Amino acid sequence: MNENVYKDIGANIVFHRKLRGLTQVVLARNVNIGVGKLSRIERGIDVDEVPLSVYLRIAESMNINIVELLRTTDARIKSICVTRKSVR
Repeated sequence: MNENVYKDIGANIVFHRKLRGLTQVVLARNVNIGVGKLSRIERGIDVDEVPLSVYLRIAESMNINIVELLRTTDARIKSICVTRKSVR
């Protein structure tokens, strides 16, 4: 898979984690993985063998749909812009 996709997924995890005020330590503990592993996932490195179940647990831990993690950053930015315009 394209390494940019992994970086986008990692950026989405960071975005949602920080939005919820979670540290890497807390999220890693909730998902039952090491902090170093979570850090690598968030940076999109060494993720070729990360099972889908880990991404599902990350999403579940933050009460979001897995689709939110799979969106590209461009799609998330567009979604935020559309939401802000509709609120006005």
